Amino acid sequence: MQAYPTSEKTLTHFVAVLYRDGLAASTVKSYLAAVRYNQIALGLGDPRVGDMPHLEYVVKGFKKSGPSRSSQARLPVTPNILRKLRTVWQKRPNLYEASMLWAISCLCFFGFLRTGEAVAPSDKNFDPDVHLGYTDVMVDNRENPQYITVRIKASKTDPFRKGTRIYLGVTGTDLCPVAAILDYMVRRGNHQGPMFQFQDHRPLTQARLVTELREALRTSGYDSHNYAGHSYRIGAATTAALCGIQDSTIKMLGRWQSSAYTLYIQTPPSSLIPLSKRLVSSAGN
Repeated sequence: MQAYPTSEKTLTHFVAVLYRDGLAASTVKSYLAAVRYNQIALGLGDPRVGDMPHLEYVVKGFKKSGPSRSSQARLPVTPNILRKLRTVWQKRPNLYEASMLWAISCLCFFGFLRTGEAVAPSDKNFDPDVHLGYTDVMVDNRENPQYITVRIKASKTDPFRKGTRIYLGVTGTDLCPVAAILDYMVRRGNHQGPMFQFQDHRPLTQARLVTELREALRTSGYDSHNYAGHSYRIGAATTAALCGIQDSTIKMLGRWQSSAYTLYIQTPPSSLIPLSKRLVSSAGN
């Protein structure tokens, strides 16, 4: 199948792949809009996606076939899960890809990132003005690094693309975003382009990242169905709350503009059960 000019058949297959990889209906519609924009920009005419009845039925069918993947409770990627992911990836024969997957996982977790802020939506849609590139990542000191600065140029809560910077510090443990990212950067080299890319310079995409995450989870013995790219962000918020980090700080770290971040925090039963005893002990006689 050729990409452009596109056809209803091609777009139908494209949509099926996106749903298979766990993307939400709203995200799929955004991708279709991007395809339409690209074809028009290439001077190949308007594909008129809205006038493709078969494609419309497929999109509606997926949406109505049951609870969408996006509406199901997505589970968090926790520090323990991160360790298991790393163990799986370290066994890959391709150490470059192992290093890349570990670095992007640490970045998304410790940076409270949406995956769309770190990787491109598709192989062909990397935009240096929007997506994370090599020059957007800087280390404070190459000899004795203490933190890394990452410039996020666009995000869901930044429609005017003012940009923001996040800071990732050295942890001195096996879970260290600075060590992970620097190891990958050494392997990657300093050429321009997407920050996270394969050795042939193809960008790591959101769909590929989710596929790799779920495959590693399955290998580790998890039911990967309710894990997605957002699981890193959910895990970061949940872990921060369990560590006692103040709500205002969590909100700042995740760049939330409202109290919606509280929906991401998932408190395990093991933390809730002792609360009964604590309530009694604090009540006095």
